[in-house]
Amino acid sequence: MSEFRNFENHSNGQFYFCWVIALRAEATPLIEAFNMKNVGNKSLFPIYTNEDTGHALVISGIGSVKSAAAATFLKDQLKIKDHSAWINFGIAGFFKGPIGDLYQAIKVVSKESGAAFFPGLRLTKLLPASILFTVSKPENEYKEKVLYDMEASGFCEMAPIFSCNELTYVIKIVSDTANNSSSLITKNLVRELIEKKLPKIQDILAEIKVLVEEEKKRLLIPNEVMEFEKSFKFTETNKYKFRETYRKWKIAFPTKNLELSEFLNFQPKEIILKLENEVLVNAKDWTVL
Repeated sequence: MSEFRNFENHSNGQFYFCWVIALRAEATPLIEAFNMKNVGNKSLFPIYTNEDTGHALVISGIGSVKSAAAATFLKDQLKIKDHSAWINFGIAGFFKGPIGDLYQAIKVVSKESGAAFFPGLRLTKLLPASILFTVSKPENEYKEKVLYDMEASGFCEMAPIFSCNELTYVIKIVSDTANNSSSLITKNLVRELIEKKLPKIQDILAEIKVLVEEEKKRLLIPNEVMEFEKSFKFTETNKYKFRETYRKWKIAFPTKNLELSEFLNFQPKEIILKLENEVLVNAKDWTVL
């Protein structure tokens, strides 16, 4: 049974960054750096937040299934908005050193199912890129020139549903290699590796926040759309189609406004069809110079 203190105070929070982290040792440096406070430590997945700085963090435990479940739990419990960024962060094995290097996983492959994911816009200027394999048990041989973890594929399967794939990131710090066994990893080592990279993490978050703000603007629902949705009985499916069609219509006709009086006898599907036809006619009128 989850237990949240002042849960209602968190339900409308503005969170820019939603962290899904497997181990408390990995989470603690970020919790401290961003002054996050516990709001659900007695739940199955402990949650920490700081609404002032826009951070929400959940500790999932080890495994891809737990990572997916924890992301879902965080989304549901804190009513995370659709424009928020989701970040799976933590340690990972790598085929080469040095330990402490930070990478963006731009392709994540589940070694168990074979499913492949391509999370996040590429942060080329800030991070080197790598492929990552999610495995079901710790990797000791490092036969492939990739990162290895035990969570990212589950995270990548679920998190894009909550926002968009472009705002879903997998960022890993090298903790073990063929020459540095995972058996040597300690809580103190994990803390040290992450704390050394906090300035770089701050730079990464500044870049991601710009993208979050852009997505927030894109998803903003104009007043005239809200008026239509109040006046007509849209199903959830038609509401989604209406909003997407409206965005295309507004790009085609930036100076025009929707007038309720023009659609008084229309059904929701007819409204969508009319807007689609107007966009189509406008596109046909374009001339290629």
